[in-house]
Parts: sequence; C-alpha cells; structure tokens
Amino acid sequence: REEPTNRDSMGRRGRSNGPASTCSARRKPLGCSSDGLYNAKRSMSHGWLPPIELAERLLRIPHAIAKSVDQAVNDTLAMLNIGAVRYSAAERLVAIGDVHGDLPALRATLKIAGLVGANDEWIGGRSTLVQVGDQLDRGDSEIAVLNLLFRLQDEAPKQGGRVHILLGNHELMNADHDFRYVTSGGFAEFSATPELNAPPKKKSSSATALEAGGTSGGGKIPATLPEVAVTPMSSSMAETIKNMPAWMRARAQALRPGGPISVKLAQRAMVAIVVGDNVFVHGGLKPDHIGADRSAADSTLEAMNRGTRTWLLGRGEKPAVMRGGKSPVWMRNYSRPVPDSADCAMLNEVLRRLRCRRMIVGHTPQAAGINAACGGGVWRIDTGMSAAYGGVPEALEITP
Repeated sequence: REEPTNRDSMGRRGRSNGPASTCSARRKPLGCSSDGLYNAKRSMSHGWLPPIELAERLLRIPHAIAKSVDQAVNDTLAMLNIGAVRYSAAERLVAIGDVHGDLPALRATLKIAGLVGANDEWIGGRSTLVQVGDQLDRGDSEIAVLNLLFRLQDEAPKQGGRVHILLGNHELMNADHDFRYVTSGGFAEFSATPELNAPPKKKSSSATALEAGGTSGGGKIPATLPEVAVTPMSSSMAETIKNMPAWMRARAQALRPGGPISVKLAQRAMVAIVVGDNVFVHGGLKPDHIGADRSAADSTLEAMNRGTRTWLLGRGEKPAVMRGGKSPVWMRNYSRPVPDSADCAMLNEVLRRLRCRRMIVGHTPQAAGINAACGGGVWRIDTGMSAAYGGVPEALEITP
C-alpha cells in the first residue's frame, strides 16, 4: 500500500504525520448526460516515442546566454497559456487519470477521446485536456509518456487548444528520491537516455529551440521556449547520488529538485487548477488547503503552485502544504468507495469557496471505472489504466 513519507531531497526519510453513482452509459462512445464518458480498449500497438530531448542539462549554462530562472519559467507558462490558476469554460473539456509510465494506455485514451491522430499529433482543435498527475512510476516508458504530453502541450495552442499537466504524489516522491515504485525498466529507461548526462551544448542566444516533440510521426516539432538553467547540485547531493547504485544515478540526477526533468515539470505542471466550474487536483483539496477567505482562494492555490514550482527548480524547500498524507496529492477522502457525510460536507465547502460545481481527482484506482460521488460533487477518474493495474483506459468529457 502506498504511504507518504517525509523523505527530504537528501534521501532522509521518516514516517509522515500525517453515495457513489456510476455513469450508466459507460460503454457508449460519448458517455451520459452533461458529464460524458469515453471508453477505450487497450491499444495492442506498442509504438515507441523517443526520449525527451532536454535542452536543460545537468550543468549550469553560461549566465550570459540564460534568462533569469523566474523570467524564463514565467515566459514558458505564458507562451503555453498554462500559467494561471483559473480558466474560463472550455468549448470541450476532457480529463484523463493516472498514466504510470504506460505509453500504449495513454495513446489509446487520447485517441478514443479524439485528441490525437494516427501519428500522435494534436487534432483536438480548441479542446482543453487535463491530465491529473502520476505520469511516473509502475511502468517502463515514463520518459516517453512525459515526452508525448509535453509535445501535445506545445501543439495544442496552435489550434486554440490547451493541455494542462498536474503533479501527482509520484512526481513529488521521485523528486524526493523515493523510488519504491520504480520498475527495473523505469530505471533502465533513464540510464539509457544520454541527454540526461551529456554536457551542455554551446548556446548562441537566450532562447533555445526546445525539442519537446521528438520524432513521433513527421519529424521534430520545435517550440521556441526560454532556456532555464538546471540548478547545480550541492556537494552533499552529489555525494548522496554518488553513493547510490550505478543503475539508480541517472534517475536521481534527472529528478532531484533542480534536475533536468524536475525543471521541466516546474515549467509545465501545476498542483491544482480551475477550468470553468471544475477544479482539478490529483488527490483532493480540503478547506484547510485554501483557507477561509473565499476571495483569496485563487491566490492561495497560486501560492501552492508557485511554492511547489520553486521547490522543483531547486530554489526552495517543499511547501508545508505538500507534505504528509493529507496533502493535495495524497489525500483520499473523496475517493473511498462511498465517502461519508463528513467528507461530502468538506468537499461541498471547498467547492463553495472556489465557486466550482465539481472536483475531478485521480490517485485512487476505481475498479468500476470513472464514477461520481457526493451527488456528483466529485468525479474519480483514475481507472488504473496502466498495465501495472490492468484497468481499461477511459477519459471524462465535461460539457458546458
């Protein structure tokens, strides 16, 4: 059973303190009522995407050609149109649950939702996609999963669409070097990715063509995004990684706070967002997470996103709100088979403060597939789509 820890970035760990309704049209192509549901049989195609071609390297790039970290990250968020906490209602809103390193399951889900074509290119037009976290662990194609999501995040705005990627507990665990749920194939994928260990190439300007797309179907798809320098490792962190087994080091270097993949996640992923009257978060939100002042709820979520981003960049400590088993990426109150009345009351208070109609969460596999609880106040979309769980890929479509 998964348990949170208070493992810090140096690898020290201690124990942390810390009625459902299923859509009756679950097997129909377009789901039921205003909250539609897609079903996808697992794709038998085990296609492959190349690893992330990271512009960030393990060494600091020259100051003369790198923008400040804050400015570069803000520019990236603005260019991808993903830097806010609250967004207006989308023409078409699709959400997918935990992927856990299973590229075929992710591709199958995106295709049945009509968001990608034969070559995994974005064909969703003005649709908005939200992936609610847990891209990492339990599977062997984690880098390829991130690669595809990052590329779609670059492509969607060109058609008026948008892709939001959320952080789950497994992304934060890996940044803390908690590798309990990594497969041998997961370690091997990182070790086999030379970009994670290669010295930096010489850059000629403050902006670089960030090759986020790889070569899946039709060549590389560049997105001119600002350079963000990888934060150099402290001597103690370097010593910690040096003392790890050789097969673990590439992953530890890439995912440490300030490492190349953590920096990429800091640029592109959030803890919680609101789209229209829907709030998305991996595990859930409690009233304590957003405070009593309804007028300050959005700024509180923004502070949560910003603090987590700063930590992933290697420029601060993990925010207190993100620690422990009741954090937004760990809590499971709304994902129990039948949440009790106290949980539903807590959910309704959060929705009231955020001026939202429903919360969409992942984190806890649902044996029955995508379903709702607390009178439709929460939708649970982790179907265990990855091979590790053997579930069926599904996506939730929410219509205005």
